[in-house]
Amino acid sequence: MSIAIVTDTGCNISPEMAEELGIHLLPIEIIFENQTFKDGFELTNQEFYQKMAVSNKIPTTSQPKPSDAYQLYDKLSKTYDEILSINLGSTVSGTIQTLKLVAEEIKQAKVTVYDTKLVSIPAGYLAIEAKRLADQGKTVAEIVESLDDLRGKSVAFASIHELDNLVESGRVPAVLGTVAKLAKIKPIIKIEAKNSKGLEIIEKIRTNKRAINKLIDLASAHIESINYPFHLDVAHGNIPQVAEEVRQFLSERYPDQQIKIHRLTSVIGVHSGPNIVGIFIGAK
Repeated sequence: MSIAIVTDTGCNISPEMAEELGIHLLPIEIIFENQTFKDGFELTNQEFYQKMAVSNKIPTTSQPKPSDAYQLYDKLSKTYDEILSINLGSTVSGTIQTLKLVAEEIKQAKVTVYDTKLVSIPAGYLAIEAKRLADQGKTVAEIVESLDDLRGKSVAFASIHELDNLVESGRVPAVLGTVAKLAKIKPIIKIEAKNSKGLEIIEKIRTNKRAINKLIDLASAHIESINYPFHLDVAHGNIPQVAEEVRQFLSERYPDQQIKIHRLTSVIGVHSGPNIVGIFIGAK
């Protein structure tokens, strides 16, 4: 039983990484005024942040085109017995709903669309784990059972220094963005699968330095509350020096952990803006 693993660029997997891993990738579209780019394929992360810095208008995103999804699923159905599509969470995107409709049109292979209920790196880890399990000969049902367990053990904390992008995307009310700007509040958000809203603002801090310290403390408190092996990652929009500072703090507290730094995919950067740093914790 051969299984193709599909994901999308909202899960922080680049075309190069997908090719190396043997995962098939659907691009989410990035829209700058009248220009549309396929994330990762026509616009790299670095190019995206450079373009957003000089743009007069905050960009937007669009789900993968149904035609692109159909073409990919149809092509894979001619080679694989089953397709497992692991995608950006339904709490933040309509991608899952669209892909489920497309999947119904594929007749040659069974297509299962899995809702990560997560974003970015935690969602990407699920796709990578699915590929590993598929290579071991696990069935789709066995893979999904494993993903359900990992999904429930994934959490992200992020400090966002500016709310303009979140307000523009409708992720937070405009009034909150105005109050935060006037009061110079730096919100910290928590993202986990069990939150039906996708994200929750759990702290409102006055300065960037205090926000970073609180971010590290929140992540550390979560780590101390779990009793299973975990991986630890740091990600940022376009503030690598802040991400490195966070990584160094965490490395001192958890010297046995190999902590990677990632640049957040353009899809996430649209909604968060460039001035975001996050800590991701998930079970191994």
